[in-house]
Amino acid sequence: MKAEAILIQRPERQSRAQKAVFAAVTVAAWLFWAFLWLPLVTLGAWAFGLRNAWLQLHVLSPIGDGGDISVILMVAVLCALVFMSWSGYNHARFSGKQKRRGNKPVGVVETAAAIGASTEDATRILSHRRAVISVSDAGYLTLDDAR
Repeated sequence: MKAEAILIQRPERQSRAQKAVFAAVTVAAWLFWAFLWLPLVTLGAWAFGLRNAWLQLHVLSPIGDGGDISVILMVAVLCALVFMSWSGYNHARFSGKQKRRGNKPVGVVETAAAIGASTEDATRILSHRRAVISVSDAGYLTLDDAR
């Protein structure tokens, strides 16, 4: 199988359904990976004396029904919505647009004048794959050998 034939290398060939499925699988894999770290995080929390953090944040907290943890979750959801809306705005504004302007082609005469060489030397350099040049003390280029 050629590398160019792989579907991931050509995302324009994917349908929206395929992209959505791949995104869902990616999110599920990251959540599973985070789930695998939970025992180590719990061990670290116990080492720092946070054995009853859930009890202090959720159960014994006087704020609302869910306690402080629900406030933290609401702020996290609000932050996620703000960043998602901002990225959606930027995507709608900048997607599909040319970000850089093309360069104007430069002729052989201008190139030769810019590098301090003669037009004949610049033409010979362009027509060969390899060229050996030397720079004089005055800063001018001369072509020694072209292959």
